[in-house]
Amino acid sequence: MESETGGIESRETEPKNNIVIVDFLRHGTTEYLEYFMPEEEKKKIGDKIPRDLIPEGEAEVRKTAEQIAQKIDPKNEIVVLWSSPAWRAQGSEDIVKEELTKRGVEVYRDSEISSMRNFDQYDKQFMNDFWKSLVPTGKSAEIIYSSDPKFQKKNEKFESQSEVRRRAGRVFNWIRYLAEHADLKGKKLHIIGSSHFEFLNPIMEDIFMYKVEEGQGIKKGENLSIQFNFNPSNKELSISADFRGEHKDGITFDKEHRKFVLPK
Repeated sequence: MESETGGIESRETEPKNNIVIVDFLRHGTTEYLEYFMPEEEKKKIGDKIPRDLIPEGEAEVRKTAEQIAQKIDPKNEIVVLWSSPAWRAQGSEDIVKEELTKRGVEVYRDSEISSMRNFDQYDKQFMNDFWKSLVPTGKSAEIIYSSDPKFQKKNEKFESQSEVRRRAGRVFNWIRYLAEHADLKGKKLHIIGSSHFEFLNPIMEDIFMYKVEEGQGIKKGENLSIQFNFNPSNKELSISADFRGEHKDGITFDKEHRKFVLPK
């Protein structure tokens, strides 16, 4: 419709949807230097911590970082890196940053997200002895942690799987809040985080139904991708997820219990 001056009347444009993309990956294969390096050696390295990844672990993370980089639109995405404080997760984040930077993607780092850490070990000697006892049995620490009854309830020696699950729920509730309230200026927010199996597996199980106790847990360097799409006009939030070539739509987030819910 033309105005009296002959120009086109300006119309108030609809606000764009707020889109937050989350790519969380498990750190690469590690030597666990952070745990086994003598304290004297740690003092010598100061703030220059090692990546704590073996060559295979670096390759695992680099492959995933390359795949994530291919999906990014540098002009229309704000890319933020998150990481657990653990050396192996920080080292994985370094590799992700390298791959994105060499492809011209500007990244912002907000490292050491404490809620994404590996589970707390209140009695480290107890836990070290426990992990060592698994070596001759050939049993996976990941499977033991997800299924052994001693890890499923609160304990004074370590953080239980249910406690880690609640911690992960708080992180995703914060991401949900960002999708609904952040002023992204029409751009997408892309969070890439490096974390641990005990943080990621419960989310993977809730959405994709893989069973950790059957050896289907998230692999070293593997990523889980979740997209939050908030419509400011009708206040509706839609969530989708991708994992191992499988796509899920119609996911909702239960704010009270801080967990993902699949459509019935």
